[in-house]
Amino acid sequence: MEPLKVKEIMKKEMSQVKTTKIEPACMRYGVGKNTMRKIAEDAGAVVRIGKSYLINVSKVDKYMDALSGE
Repeated sequence: MEPLKVKEIMKKEMSQVKTTKIEPACMRYGVGKNTMRKIAEDAGAVVRIGKSYLINVSKVDKYMDALSGE
């Protein structure tokens, strides 16, 4: 069996996560921090708990699917 690549492992782990911080979200979608913040706000996916800024990835996924027409 061929060892899994780092991106495949991260993708598998990220598929089980409901919310994430900005850096992993940027890696998941391949965009910068400012663009990710804009996308998250447009998707209504920003979760703020105290000073913590989290992104609901399932909402962003739905938003991206709607943009792409799926």
